[in-house]
Amino acid sequence: MASLFEAPPLQRFLLHKTSDIDTVHASVADILCAHRVNVSGSGAPITDAVVHHAPLPSGAIMYLVYGTPIRIDISQLGFFLLELPLSGSSTTFCGEGSVVSVPGQAVIAGPYQQFATEWSVDCSKLLIKIELSALEVYLSTLLGRRQIRALDFEMGMELSADAAASLLRTVQWIVDDLDQPCSLFNTNPLASLQYQNMLMWTLLHCQKNNYSQELAALEFPQPPHYILQTEKYIQQHYSEPISLEHLVEHAHVSERTLLEGFKRFRDVSPMKLLKLTRLDFVHLALKEADSQNSNVTDIALASGFTQLGKFSTEYKERFGESPSETLKAPCVV
Repeated sequence: MASLFEAPPLQRFLLHKTSDIDTVHASVADILCAHRVNVSGSGAPITDAVVHHAPLPSGAIMYLVYGTPIRIDISQLGFFLLELPLSGSSTTFCGEGSVVSVPGQAVIAGPYQQFATEWSVDCSKLLIKIELSALEVYLSTLLGRRQIRALDFEMGMELSADAAASLLRTVQWIVDDLDQPCSLFNTNPLASLQYQNMLMWTLLHCQKNNYSQELAALEFPQPPHYILQTEKYIQQHYSEPISLEHLVEHAHVSERTLLEGFKRFRDVSPMKLLKLTRLDFVHLALKEADSQNSNVTDIALASGFTQLGKFSTEYKERFGESPSETLKAPCVV
């Protein structure tokens, strides 16, 4: 199986590169949980240990290298831990189960049970921690009710299997995006929550668990054609003067039907969607613009805004900074 990443991931989130295992132990304990470490080899690590860490609202994404044979013991894992080996080999023990993993064979360990893992000297992993409460609340939201059994995943995950493909693509996309200087993770306060939700959704649907059949059986109503038609029209004509009456006429339904349809399927009005679409296009244009040859007014007007004072307020509410601040801090490639 090809490597998941061309280079060690999360390089912008370097915490440690050191031969001091105690430093790494303390750092990993802060991010994951208290644990015991037993270095199997003798003397100093063969290579430097490395810790990269990107926090999530209810968890973390880590790249971890110990540079020496090691065993980690945790009396009881209090969260879900997805282990994706990138090199070397390891054996993970969770409860009565165990999985020997190499690149291409991942592990999902759950709470409630004793946990241990043994790493070879050349082992490196991408680790994704998701808090128990976050994943179970998210599962309850998907089910539309409180769950009645503790969530339990099948431990081993063959990454070459079709079921794992979506999860792998999701992880790769998120990690690659985090490594970009202008990642939404750094520019939008809500981005990390959306990344976490994406990870939880794909994990629940791609890795076999005791709710898999129920999740697969859920049927979500498809939005009617006039919703999709209106959304497409807004995307194509957002910069033009558009009124609600204009959208109603284009959708070929009554105003009441259009408004009720958007409330039910999108939880936003069509005019609110138009405003958000314009704001998103302005945000992208400002990030890509040359501040020496462009200005906020021209970009806002070109995207359909006419009330510039109101535009600036709404822009800051959505992106956490003023339009001029976005323009003055262009994306560094």
